[in-house]
Amino acid sequence: MDLMLPRLTALRDSEDEAAIAGAEYRHSTRLSGVGVSLKDDAKALGMGVSVNGDADRLSMGVTVKDAKALGMGVSVKSDADMLNMGVTVLGMGIIDSAGSAHVVMSSQDKVIVGYWLVRAALNVALSRGANKNKLLRGTGIFEDALKPNSLLSIKQYSSLLVNVQSQARGGDVSFLLGGAFASQWLSCPLYALKTCENAEQLLLQLTQRQTYRWCSLPLCQFQRFENADQIMLVPQFTGVSSKQLQFSIEVAFASVVALMKSIANKRIPLSFSFTESRPRNIADYETHLGLKLSFNRAFNSICIEKDVLRQPLELIAQSDCSAESHVSLEGVVSNSATQTKEGASIELQNRLSLPDFVRRYVYASSNTQAANIGLPELAETLNVSVATLKRKLKEYGTSYRALCEEVQRNHVLLLLSVHKVSNETAANAMGINDLPNFRRTVKRLTGKTPSELRI
Repeated sequence: MDLMLPRLTALRDSEDEAAIAGAEYRHSTRLSGVGVSLKDDAKALGMGVSVNGDADRLSMGVTVKDAKALGMGVSVKSDADMLNMGVTVLGMGIIDSAGSAHVVMSSQDKVIVGYWLVRAALNVALSRGANKNKLLRGTGIFEDALKPNSLLSIKQYSSLLVNVQSQARGGDVSFLLGGAFASQWLSCPLYALKTCENAEQLLLQLTQRQTYRWCSLPLCQFQRFENADQIMLVPQFTGVSSKQLQFSIEVAFASVVALMKSIANKRIPLSFSFTESRPRNIADYETHLGLKLSFNRAFNSICIEKDVLRQPLELIAQSDCSAESHVSLEGVVSNSATQTKEGASIELQNRLSLPDFVRRYVYASSNTQAANIGLPELAETLNVSVATLKRKLKEYGTSYRALCEEVQRNHVLLLLSVHKVSNETAANAMGINDLPNFRRTVKRLTGKTPSELRI
């Protein structure tokens, strides 16, 4: 059977992205498979990687520095072929630690370009009966101090959304909020996305670029998988409680839909799946997300056909952007700085949140047979003590164990529920040696047996 297992494409923002946001650990490990990172952003979203050998061992999010190292589980035709495919081989198993400098270690670090996000949130909440003073209470946000170059912390922004959810009336508030965030794109750093040539580039910038993450979807990072025909984006949240999760999912999905529609000047066909049951306010979902909806699924996800990704965009007329500063998308990405319509100079952040960093580390580690990859090694990679790392994760409302289980659960659900691979293939892909242990792990993580997940 020709099986293309899901592949996690590493987030890319700079030439040293793999050194700051990948599965970064110092220790030599015997990896059961390898992944790749793509240098060319335009190709990154729609291109699969052709490999020979054990395709089912292809791991996700691990990169390689030396192409010769690819002999460990996965073989590639040649170094020249790698280059012709636009693949940059960056590092495998042994990667120099970047420390914590490029990771948002604290939920109180100010990294979110929050002026437009706060303004949009206030507009929606106030239109639905919320009190302005109560909305900002406990957030540390002061409206009279907000400027286009103002930065917020994850904790501040999360607190604001908690207040909006609790005070604004209506089942469609989350969708309105996502749409309101998108309506700000011409005035904020996202205006550079008008230079995207196709949906492939646009989706990459919106969902994978760290520089844009902090001014569009600061609490959400999408994990990207693909098969022969589709791209699947699975949201992972930072600083969001379980009570806030469904609300945040709706905000994120609505924001992606609205941003793509606004920038592309047309509705991009996307399909959505939810783990929740079919809601009573299904009309709100259909109005803001479209009709391609499914519920009671293994994943919360966005899916898009690869054929759609390659279609050129009908960008807005140049006259509509004439008032904007003519900074190209390439310039914003390379310099990590931009100037807004209001004239404010903004330094865009090329940093990964601590929970997302941990998720990627765990994901790569789960594909190895090494027993010495864990919390102490992660702490060493970040140049902090184990106690400090635990404290920082607790500040985000999570723990190393919780993130491990989230990553493992998503991995096994994707393998069994979506790709419906055999137990042997799934266990091998997850780095689990024996099938009884694999079945116990699946039951513990999902509450179901492998057979039940394949239904």
